[in-house]
Amino acid sequence: MVKRLIGGVICGALLVTVGACGYPTKQRTKVVTGRVAIDGSAAMAAFNLRAKRSFMELTGDTNTPLTVSGNSAAFAKLCSGEIDVAAVSRPISASSEAPLCRKNGITPHRILIAYEAAVVVANKALAIGCLKTSQLTKLWRRDSEVSSYAQLGGGLPAAEVSLFGPTKSSPVFGLFTAAINGEAGNSRSDYSSFLFQQAQAFAAAISADEAALGYFDYAALDEQLEANSVIGVDAGDGCVRPSLATIQDGSYSPLSWPLYYYFDLKQITTESAVSTFLEISMGNAAMFAKANSLVPITPDQITRERIRWLNAIKGYKQPAG
Repeated sequence: MVKRLIGGVICGALLVTVGACGYPTKQRTKVVTGRVAIDGSAAMAAFNLRAKRSFMELTGDTNTPLTVSGNSAAFAKLCSGEIDVAAVSRPISASSEAPLCRKNGITPHRILIAYEAAVVVANKALAIGCLKTSQLTKLWRRDSEVSSYAQLGGGLPAAEVSLFGPTKSSPVFGLFTAAINGEAGNSRSDYSSFLFQQAQAFAAAISADEAALGYFDYAALDEQLEANSVIGVDAGDGCVRPSLATIQDGSYSPLSWPLYYYFDLKQITTESAVSTFLEISMGNAAMFAKANSLVPITPDQITRERIRWLNAIKGYKQPAG
């Protein structure tokens, strides 16, 4: 039986009444070995690897391929039956991807598994408390000619801009640029870039430059956030500062993103290797997220996802054809 993963031990499996792991405990799925193919967003890569290792440790399975092809490719593969789990940073497209799934007799179901978020920070000397998304767009877009924060309006200081951020390979780079500039990769290039593993160096660089402003992975900075000013973001409904609460409740928008697992519902209507993998992932979602610099979902969210899972199974009908 699957057990809770605390220091290498794994948390129990599905179904019926909610227990200490945040999901039902009366009935349990058996541990089933076998191939589970996973593909998706780079934002989920480290989480997926941790889940895969735990699955392999529990089952002894060695045939669980894990690739990082991006959201669209993962959905295409899931809806074509090429993979078992799509680990993605956006919902499935109702106009193109969902119809492909239906055409191929696949009923996609999703579970919320974690969050990713970007945080905008600045040197405390700038005394910037909040920025509108329109100001961030004007500052960070590819054709930006902003050389002084004062050009953004709103009474911002006249200091010459000194910008910092993640490398282009970072998932947060793609998510931030898509959210703020309308297209992943649409960004000015005249900024100092840091790898995901260089969060401490990023924070130190901001602290050392009185004109510094930048964005980075929220969970990666963690304790480094206190060294600089954390800037709130106003998307039109007032300024919201990033925190566990505002990321988890969705109010820190558009710079936080829910991360999902999508899978074919029939894979969990019977005991299967996919069911075992998903049980491990959901049962240990908070720990896996924290260990891999993602924002964890709450116990209440885990419970709600479990209830949705159960209701989906109860209402499942095998696709015709």
